[in-house]
Amino acid sequence: MQLTVKTCLSRLRKISTIPVWLGLGAWAISTLPVWGAERIQFFYGPFEATITLEELEAIAIDGAATDADGLLTRQLNDDQLTALQGFLNTDFDVDVVMMSRLSYSDVGAELLHRLGQIIQTESGANGAQAMRAALTLAAADEAGLTVLNVMRQFPLDTIQLNLPLVQKVIAENQAIFQRQVEIVDAIQQQAQSQAESSTAIIPAGASDPRQTGDYPWRMETVTFINPERPDPSVADLYLPDRPSVTPVIVISHGVASNRQAFAYLAKHLASHGYAIAVLDHADTNTEKFERFLTGLEGPPDPQSLLNRPKDISALLDALEQQAETRSELQWLTLESVGVLGHSLGGYTVLAAAGAQLQRDQLTEVCGDTVAEQPLLNLSMLLQCRFLELPAAASLAVQDDRVQAVMAINPLTSHLFGSEGMAALSVPTLLVAATDDYFVPALPEQIEPFESIAAEDKYLVVIENGTHFTPLDLGEQVLATPDFLIGPEPALARSALQAITLVFFDRHLSERTDYSAFLNQAYFNQLASDPFQFSIVQQYHDPNFS
Repeated sequence: MQLTVKTCLSRLRKISTIPVWLGLGAWAISTLPVWGAERIQFFYGPFEATITLEELEAIAIDGAATDADGLLTRQLNDDQLTALQGFLNTDFDVDVVMMSRLSYSDVGAELLHRLGQIIQTESGANGAQAMRAALTLAAADEAGLTVLNVMRQFPLDTIQLNLPLVQKVIAENQAIFQRQVEIVDAIQQQAQSQAESSTAIIPAGASDPRQTGDYPWRMETVTFINPERPDPSVADLYLPDRPSVTPVIVISHGVASNRQAFAYLAKHLASHGYAIAVLDHADTNTEKFERFLTGLEGPPDPQSLLNRPKDISALLDALEQQAETRSELQWLTLESVGVLGHSLGGYTVLAAAGAQLQRDQLTEVCGDTVAEQPLLNLSMLLQCRFLELPAAASLAVQDDRVQAVMAINPLTSHLFGSEGMAALSVPTLLVAATDDYFVPALPEQIEPFESIAAEDKYLVVIENGTHFTPLDLGEQVLATPDFLIGPEPALARSALQAITLVFFDRHLSERTDYSAFLNQAYFNQLASDPFQFSIVQQYHDPNFS
């Protein structure tokens, strides 16, 4: 019991806070009396351990328990008690309306049900209903939505933790994140070994890829029609002043994001002579989620999984049509384009580039019960929504005009699987972040990378990077705790600009001499504390000799 309790608590901050942030609370349950939990109990067979709310409140205030005989006082050292204090006082800036709206979504309900299998009532029943009440009441309370206040608002005397399932969560965490540490370490060692045997020879006449280019540019918003959508769509088009052949890159944003998140990257690439089209996916953008959270619209339709890559095709079709009458567009190389996407946008561009969707694999994985699959890989909640599409829906979304793809923090593991990723034949670059707790690097980027059949493929790992590191966050729809955002994202911006530029220079503009930039010797120059960047074209799994 000692090891189990200590291990559980040591992981609380990075694991347990994620479902809370996602809004696993909902409408108040009027039939439940509002008492507030007095204790947390772990049950495992005949063994029982109890943590009192009084002990937790003392830790939250002072960073130490007042009861010398308390379970936590006996189990945790001073540093661990301090970490627990921070966890208990973490304040999630989520109001009652937002909490309620999120809980109505299919993803929120599923995640709440899974959380309720772990956090149970004192009778051992699923605690989802009680958690809904506690989260909603805490969000409405002056003390705010803190972990401790959720416990105070829990409408029963006892919060019972399903210890066997907690252990499964810990085991899944170890399988994903601890093994990921080993794999990332092996990748970094391999990359540095290659760097020691080579040098970053800058091609003749090449400027520093981190610096702004020489081309002036202008931005305009273009409207286009995706036949699968009820309304017209828009994209921001960054056009360089370049009266010659102009390569094109299309950028796709993620869920609850918008075309401003990568404006910094679009401007940089445009200054180097690229025409950049930054899509707005209307059913998953910031405005859509704001309306959803305020009750003006329902949750995104699963059809968006197919509409997103079709947005790329529809945009390219529209630009081809406009080029017939607009001379400044006639220079665009629309028959051979690059694509870049982040998160769900990463899925979007991989699908457009040729990665094949796998319904059968999703059916098998998504059918697992909560006990069989505790689900720390939160991206699976989104991937499983693919099964809500009609069985007869066409999965053909590839666009042959896509000739190079860069996917940042993409979700891939079961949407594509190894077979679907093996269908990629165009130059491909995947970017993984070591501290991404929404789309974990190991199952979603690192392991799928091995299956890619393309001759030219690259895996870039950002040490200390998170799901938010590549983004210009601007005004966020959902308040995000600082520890999930991680180090200041702007510190990684120039490196990401350089990586993107040299990849597309090499594989879209076909500057073969730019292969000199796509190696670790050059990537060592991109480091910006605390971010480190590693690049490999293949890697050796230390678990297999």
